Amino acid sequence: SKRLSTIIEDLLSLSRLEKDSKKPEMIKENILELSILIFNGFRDSANEKNIQMEVQNNFDSVFCMINAGLYEEALGNIVDNAIKYCPQNSKINLKFNIQNEKNNQTIQIIDEDNGKGIPEEHLHRIFERFYRVDKGRSREMGGTGLGLSIVKHAVQYHHGKIAVESEPNNGTTISVLFDTKA
Repeated sequence: SKRLSTIIEDLLSLSRLEKDSKKPEMIKENILELSILIFNGFRDSANEKNIQMEVQNNFDSVFCMINAGLYEEALGNIVDNAIKYCPQNSKINLKFNIQNEKNNQTIQIIDEDNGKGIPEEHLHRIFERFYRVDKGRSREMGGTGLGLSIVKHAVQYHHGKIAVESEPNNGTTISVLFDTKA
């Protein structure tokens, strides 16, 4: 019943993101502070697998117009997947970079792990609903198969960009770019 409830919640989240009629409220938030708060919320799960979590940044605050709930759901899904697919005694990094191009400033948020990685032939499909790279382990690993689809839609809602780099047995890096204009 817990798994079914999670699937229903994820489907509802996804359908809300796809509807154009009722847009969630956007407010000016310190995305750096919010990201660290979300990331730290997963420390207990990481500690269960002895996964080290590290934040790397060179600034105190960066403000963006975001919907905090959607952003929390997106980053939470990314970090949860990193923990889920990382082996015992590994590491997850959350990095922040500011990029300036043509009078436009963006923040790059990078989640980097040294988990099992994703084969190249699957990378173009990982944001599809219910897509699983390893279908045989889906019940064992938990989840609904909707997390990365929610991430993609939440990033698109914020007019951001998402990129994934991965190599089997060498981990995965997910980068999200958000415009910092308020």
